[in-house]
Amino acid sequence: MLLGAKGAVELQLISSGEKWGKGPNKDIHSSLMANVDSPAWHLIKALNTLVADDGHTPAIDGWFENVKPLTARQKQLIAADVAASNEADDKKGLGIKQWYNNEDFLTATYRLAEQPMVNIQGLVSGYMGPGGKTVLPGRAEAKIDLRLVPDMTKDEVVAKLKAHLAKRGYGDIEVNVSGGYGPNQTDENSMLIKAEQQTLNTARIANTLSARSAGSWPGVVFTGPPLRMAAGQFGAGRGGGAHAPDEWLLIDSSNPKVLGFDGQAILYADFLYEVARIAEK
Repeated sequence: MLLGAKGAVELQLISSGEKWGKGPNKDIHSSLMANVDSPAWHLIKALNTLVADDGHTPAIDGWFENVKPLTARQKQLIAADVAASNEADDKKGLGIKQWYNNEDFLTATYRLAEQPMVNIQGLVSGYMGPGGKTVLPGRAEAKIDLRLVPDMTKDEVVAKLKAHLAKRGYGDIEVNVSGGYGPNQTDENSMLIKAEQQTLNTARIANTLSARSAGSWPGVVFTGPPLRMAAGQFGAGRGGGAHAPDEWLLIDSSNPKVLGFDGQAILYADFLYEVARIAEK
C-alpha cells in the first residue's frame, strides 16, 4: 500500500535561432558551422548546467531548498521493502549492472524515494533518418521530466528552472510546461490506509506499507490544499512494463492470492464497504 508518491512536471526546452537571435532560423548546410552559431549546441550547453559533473545530481539553483528528508519511520518501511526484494532480479528487469555511484541496494532505494530529479526523456534536432545529412539545425528540443518530493511544488521548480537558465545566459530557451503536479504523502494511521489494510487482511492477502513511490500520480489534488485528505493506492493483482508498448495487466488468475481483473473489482467494492464501516464508528 502506497503512502505517497513523487510529483512530476513535464516540459520541453526549446532552443531556436529565431528566439536566440543567433544561429539560423531554419536548417542550413553544416559547413556553415564554421561561422554560424548552433542552436543545438546551445541547448546541450544549457542542459549540462542542470546536473552536476556526475551527470546525475540536480544542480538547478535552490533545487534542494524545500526537500523534506525521509523520516525514521519511512526509512524503516523502505528497509523492510528492500529486505523482501531480490536485488539481482530488480537489476535484471531494469537492464542495469549497478545503481548510481555503485551504491548498495538500501542506499540506492533511500535515494529513489528521497531525491528529486531532472531527467531527459528525449532529444530531437535536425535530421534523424538513416545515414547522414549535412545540416546545421535551426531548432533543438529536449523533453524533460522533473520528479518532486515533499515539500516541493510545481510552480516552485518551474520558476527555479527558468531563473537558473536565465542567470547563465540561456534565458532565450523556451520552457514549455505541458503538465504536472506536486508530490503527495498520507499518514499510515489515516482511516483510508486502515481500511485498505483491513480489506486485504479480510481477504487473507499478506500486505505491507510502502513509504513512497518514485513514480507519480496526482494524489496532491486530495492531500494538498484545500482538501488535505488522505490518499493512497493498493491492490492485489499484477501488472508490468509501465508505459511500454507491451505494458500488461493480469486479467485471469489461477493463484487465489493474486487477483485477476474481476477479483480486483470485487476487492475495491469490499474496500468501500470497509470505509463505510469505519466511518460509522
